[in-house]
Amino acid sequence: MIAMPVSAPGPVCPKCRRKLAAWRLDHCIYCGEKFPDGLREGFSEPEALKWVDRPGVPAEAAKQLEMMKHVEIGAARKPKSVGKALILLILPVFIGIFYLMYRLAERAFPSAAFLVVGAGLLLLGYVAWSVAKSSG
Repeated sequence: MIAMPVSAPGPVCPKCRRKLAAWRLDHCIYCGEKFPDGLREGFSEPEALKWVDRPGVPAEAAKQLEMMKHVEIGAARKPKSVGKALILLILPVFIGIFYLMYRLAERAFPSAAFLVVGAGLLLLGYVAWSVAKSSG
C-alpha cells in the first residue's frame, strides 16, 4: 500500500472535499460550491496565501492598462491606399470584360445575355463590399 502524505489541517470544500485554495473567496475554485457561513472559523489563513495582497495600481497606470485593451501600441499600420488604388485600376478592367462578354452573349444567345450582366453586377458588388469591409 502506498502511504498518502498527510496534509496540514484546514477547511475543505463540503462538495469536492478539497482544501481551500483561495482563502478569501466565498466559493470553491474547483467545483464552484458556495461555502457555508463559518467554514473558516477556527482556522488561520495559511502563510502561503498571505502574499496575494498586492499594492493598489496608481490611477495613471490603470488608465494606461485600460487603453492597452483597446489600442495596440507599436502595431504596424496596413497600407490600405495601395489596395484601394489597385481596386480602382481593376474595376474598369472588369467592367470592360463584362461589357464585351455581354455583347458576345447578346449576339450568340440574346435571351441569356442578362445572365452575364447579373454575374458582372454580382462580382462588382462583391469587390465593392470587400473593399468597404477591409477599410472599416
